Amino acid sequence: MLATLIHPRVLTALALLVAGAGLSITAWQGPESAMLVPRIVLTIWCVMALAILVGELIRQAPRQRTAKAPRARSPLPLLMAAVLIAAVATASLGFLIPVLPLVALTLWLFRIRRPLPLVLGTIVIGGGLWFLFHHVLMIRLPALLTNGVI
Repeated sequence: MLATLIHPRVLTALALLVAGAGLSITAWQGPESAMLVPRIVLTIWCVMALAILVGELIRQAPRQRTAKAPRARSPLPLLMAAVLIAAVATASLGFLIPVLPLVALTLWLFRIRRPLPLVLGTIVIGGGLWFLFHHVLMIRLPALLTNGVI
C-alpha cells in the first residue's frame, strides 16, 4: 500500500489536487463577477485531479521488473518548467512572446517535428489563444512587451 502512495503519478495527482484546492479557496474569496471563469476552471481542475488520484489508487501498482531495462525520462518536468517560465514572463513580455515558444515546445514534445506543421501550429495555436482570450472571453491580455521597452 505504501508503494502505491509513493508512486510518482499518485504524488503528481495529489499535488495537483492540493494546488487546485488552495487556488480555489483564494478564487472563492474574490469578487463575484471577476472570478467566475477562474472558479469554473479551478473546479474542473480539482475534479479532474481527484478523478486521476482515485484512478491511480484503484489501479494496481506495476510489478517490479526482473531485468533492469533503461527507462525513458518523462518530458513532463520540462513542460512544467516551461509553463512556469512562460507564466512569470507574461507579466513583463506580454502574452504572445512567452506563449509562442511554449506552444512550439509542446508541439515538439507531442512529436510534431516537421518544420511547416510546427511553425503553423505554433502561430495558429498561440495567436488563437490570444484571440480567444482577447476577443471571445473579453479577458484583455497584453499582446507584446508591457514593461515599457516598446
